[in-house]
Amino acid sequence: MTAPSRLAALRTSQLLDGASSDVLDRLTRLATQLLHVPVALVSLVDDGGQHFPGLAGLGGWAGAQRGTPLSHSFCQYVVTNGRALIVDDASVHPLVRDNLAFHELGVVAYAGVPLRTSGGENLGSVCAIDMAPVQWTAEQVAILEDLAAAAMAEIELRSTVRALTAAQERLQQQVERDVLTGLYNRRGFSERAKHHLALAQRTGSPFSVVALDLDAFKQINDSFGHDVGDEALVEMASLLADVVRDSDLAARLGGDEFTLLLANAVGRDLDVFVGRLRAAIDAANARDERDFVLASSIGVASWSPASPRSLPTLMRLADEALYADKRARKLHALCLA
Repeated sequence: MTAPSRLAALRTSQLLDGASSDVLDRLTRLATQLLHVPVALVSLVDDGGQHFPGLAGLGGWAGAQRGTPLSHSFCQYVVTNGRALIVDDASVHPLVRDNLAFHELGVVAYAGVPLRTSGGENLGSVCAIDMAPVQWTAEQVAILEDLAAAAMAEIELRSTVRALTAAQERLQQQVERDVLTGLYNRRGFSERAKHHLALAQRTGSPFSVVALDLDAFKQINDSFGHDVGDEALVEMASLLADVVRDSDLAARLGGDEFTLLLANAVGRDLDVFVGRLRAAIDAANARDERDFVLASSIGVASWSPASPRSLPTLMRLADEALYADKRARKLHALCLA
């Protein structure tokens, strides 16, 4: 019952704790019709109770909760013994006559067959239930076994689809995300920026592109090594991720080059954002003890219905503004020297 591999397979199904499946519900309705019983269940049994992702005819608190504790479970014996459990009359059956499923839920007749994965793990049972004694036939048990095979195929298909979806999402992350910083890479930024531009063109909502880099990044690498340079890039990326909103985009295009796309940020809103970013950099420099100081040159370019530019043009203009800012900052530093 408590084997880690079995419990892991149960969790992978994502059908515990009140979850339901339309396909499994239909299978249990079919079971009640074929076997002429009032209740049928697809029951998954973990170390704390049984869960009914497929259910037909079960009322009361057990039906509402789609599950019971093990004290009210016949299906647990199907799991522990690894074979069908056939109970014609629970009142005289030595294994279940003291079980609360009989005394409190009124389960008198029970026929359950294992739900077994392709890897051999017994996850639970497909069972038929009656509130009066039943003489179960071999044909009825065979029908339950066919339904259990169909239910298990559905459960494993669900798990396979989720695993493939998760793998696809991981692959998409690898394709679109910068490995070092976790921000979008050039490809990821380009694809999402195209969608944002198309939306802006439909709605007339302005946005801005911000180009920035790390001042003296080469000196950081030369003086302290590339590991420290990577540390500076990661810290800068973290600051950017903190100051942008969910509707914005943040990317590392390569080296120390970063680009942001800020939705509905032009004019004063853009000035406020740049001020907030510079304040965040200053706060990080004041707080952290390290060998380098973070500093960034920043350039911006905006899109609006009155000035509709292409993305390449916006990025070029933002780059030109960045280098103008860099020259101005160097000139200012020389004047102060």
